[in-house]
Parts: sequence; structure tokens; C-alpha cells
Amino acid sequence: MKPLAALSAALLLAACQRGPSIEAQLTARQQAVDPPSLWLMEDAETSAKGAVSGAAFVCADTPMHKTFAKTNPEIGGAPCIETVAPVIRPGFTAHRCDAGGRRYAITSQTEGDLDRDFRLTVMVTPLSADLGPAQTTRHYRRLGACPAGWRVGDLQLRR
Repeated sequence: MKPLAALSAALLLAACQRGPSIEAQLTARQQAVDPPSLWLMEDAETSAKGAVSGAAFVCADTPMHKTFAKTNPEIGGAPCIETVAPVIRPGFTAHRCDAGGRRYAITSQTEGDLDRDFRLTVMVTPLSADLGPAQTTRHYRRLGACPAGWRVGDLQLRR
């Protein structure tokens, strides 16, 4: 029994002396290869329900940043199933889709420098007379490095 306890103690001591944790190693590698940036996202939405606005700071690396200008058609959080192939051009996409038994036209347009400061405007138009359109504009601004201790994906609402 004593040899087993001595072996366990030796392994535990060796694990403590190995150096930085895997998480610390991955964070250091991230900083060296693709340092994340702090972005300010400001939203403004108008619909039949009125106007809504808000803002948040987010820490993003390149793969996350590349999703900022993409739109995946959704209505109320549910996927809007495309009924025809989307139109995709630089700075513009248009979709026709079905969600909850209704048809929609969804367009998005980007303006500005996608690496520094740009706006994404999404317009959702129900293709029936009983619902009105909705528009959301999101302004993204790159502010610099993420604050110390922030990880990719960390988000804080602006007060």
C-alpha cells in the first residue's frame, strides 16, 4: 500500500510542476496566431411592435468575426426553410423562405469595412398582408484588444 501512495504523490507532484495548464497554453497560442479583438455591437430594430435598441461588447477571433455579416434566416428563433436558392452578392443577400406556415422575404446588406467598422441591415418582410415588416441594423466597431481575462465569445452589455 505504501508504494502506491508514494507513486500517487510523485505523479501529483510531477503534474503540478509541468508548467502552464492546457487552457493557458491554448490561450497563449490564440494570442500568437489570431489575437481576439473587442467589438462594440449596437442594435436598432423597428417593427410593428415599436423600436428597440441596445449595445454589447464582444471578444471575437477571426472565425467568430466572420459570422458577424452572415445571416441565417430565422423567424422567432426557428429556421426559415428556403423555398428558392438565395441571391448572394458582395454586401447583399436575399432569401425566400417558409416558417410556421408563412412565407417571408429576408434581405441583408452590409456597408463599410468588415474588418473595422460596418453596418449590417436585415429586412424581414412577411409575404402576407396581416403582418408588417421588421428591420434590424447592427453597427459593428472594432475597438482594439480584448480586456485582460476575456476569452473569445465573452460578451458584456453596454450600460
